[in-house]
Amino acid sequence: MNLDKFTDRVKGFLQSAQTLAQNSNHQRLLPEHLLKVFLSDPQGLAANLIESAGGNIQLAQVEVESLLSKVPQVQGSGAEQIYMTPDLSKVLQAAEKAATKAGDSFVTLEYILLAMALESTLAVSKVFKAAGVTAQTLNTAIQNLRKGREAHSSSSEDTYDALKKYARDLTQAARDNKLDPVIGRDEEIRRTIQVLARRTKNNPV
Repeated sequence: MNLDKFTDRVKGFLQSAQTLAQNSNHQRLLPEHLLKVFLSDPQGLAANLIESAGGNIQLAQVEVESLLSKVPQVQGSGAEQIYMTPDLSKVLQAAEKAATKAGDSFVTLEYILLAMALESTLAVSKVFKAAGVTAQTLNTAIQNLRKGREAHSSSSEDTYDALKKYARDLTQAARDNKLDPVIGRDEEIRRTIQVLARRTKNNPV
């Protein structure tokens, strides 16, 4: 396993998982620690994938918390030394193989998530079962997210769902009645449409 082949975000998650293990007085770094930080990510890539695969994110969070609560706590001399378990190593190696098979140069978060779901002998796979997610539905969600793109840079995840991250869907907001009505701006609206309709100008639409 070569950690240089993992994306910057995955490396950051691995560090966060190690911090979580330390704060929980866990000496062993498990796939469950990594999954918990995946699910706690504010950008929500892992959570969105689970939901896209038909899963219940709340049930997944409850199950991962349940698994972590059973991990023995270690205190005293040498307790701060964290070591990676064979289970986590197995997941990362499986993710690396899956990424290589997909033609990627870097291992991204979604293939680690898929490896966790596929490794049915590991405790972490129970999280996906509890949430109602199978490896097949998760793989379909990943393909829908990827849209045929391959990961050839250490920041590949940043390109996923860029519109959702940096833009607001006004059409959906109008459908959901979340837009305030525009009153007394007929001239401005007419002018905006006129500018957007010009073929010789840049058209943001």
